Amino acid sequence: MPRERWCWHLLLPVAAAGEPGALERAREAARSSGAAVDRVRVATFTEGECVELLHVGPFSEEHVSLKVMEEFMAERGLVANGPHHEVYVSPLGDADPRTVLRQPVRPAPVG
Repeated sequence: MPRERWCWHLLLPVAAAGEPGALERAREAARSSGAAVDRVRVATFTEGECVELLHVGPFSEEHVSLKVMEEFMAERGLVANGPHHEVYVSPLGDADPRTVLRQPVRPAPVG
């Protein structure tokens, strides 16, 4: 899919129980920077079963690892159950980056 058609979200870990009002205060403090602060939200994900793979190498080659994951899923009768996401294990400037690719799955419909 061409990059201009991507739909993505940046996810950052936060403390389990944030101080009441902390998100609103941070949003207001950053508002003058021009950041899209009104799109920031706190969310909890419960994915269930996932297929996961460690991709080692450039981001531009992730499609090869995603294809391996698709084949693995097909062989086991699984289909995607939501968007895949990535966990960047190494710094973005790393010459040989490591990225965990994770795809929530469910059994394929029968018939």
